[in-house]
Amino acid sequence: MSDDNSAIARLREDMFKFRTGFESLSLATVSDTGVPEASVAPMVLGQDGVFYIYISALARHTANLESNSQAGVLLIEPVEAASNPFVRQRLSYQCGAEVVPRDTDDFAAILRRFEEQFGEIVPLLESLPDFQLFRLTPIRGTYVRGFGQAWRLSGPGLRDLEPMNPARDRTRDAAEQRGGK
Repeated sequence: MSDDNSAIARLREDMFKFRTGFESLSLATVSDTGVPEASVAPMVLGQDGVFYIYISALARHTANLESNSQAGVLLIEPVEAASNPFVRQRLSYQCGAEVVPRDTDDFAAILRRFEEQFGEIVPLLESLPDFQLFRLTPIRGTYVRGFGQAWRLSGPGLRDLEPMNPARDRTRDAAEQRGGK
């Protein structure tokens, strides 16, 4: 394995280890009138980096996800653990969101994982009719380890890491927004 390949493999391993260290995520949603909302939600990490959140219909983010099936997810190093607030390690994802119906095997399996992770509160929440399970599937993302250490995530399961280059990325993003490649 070349040095570049082994460095990327170590970086990918560090990224996955970082991602598995979270029990909640920061969630960005948009209302049906275009108003952005930020919130947090307990989560369970699924296969290939899919996030599951179990949230109440009383929360605005639930209505937002129902009306706009897109969400932003942020996993960020606690400020106390960072050497500097400007260099906090973080993973940011743009996700598609969908409800996992209560009458499915997926729902039951994921709720058991929530119960294993969060304990006795989960069966109580499950008995409440307003709680819904959402699957947040990452479509694209970025991984930042610090100053000058930012990677665009792509490929199956967002496992491929490409160093970010602001000038190149602005051009690429503009082309994608126009529908080009």
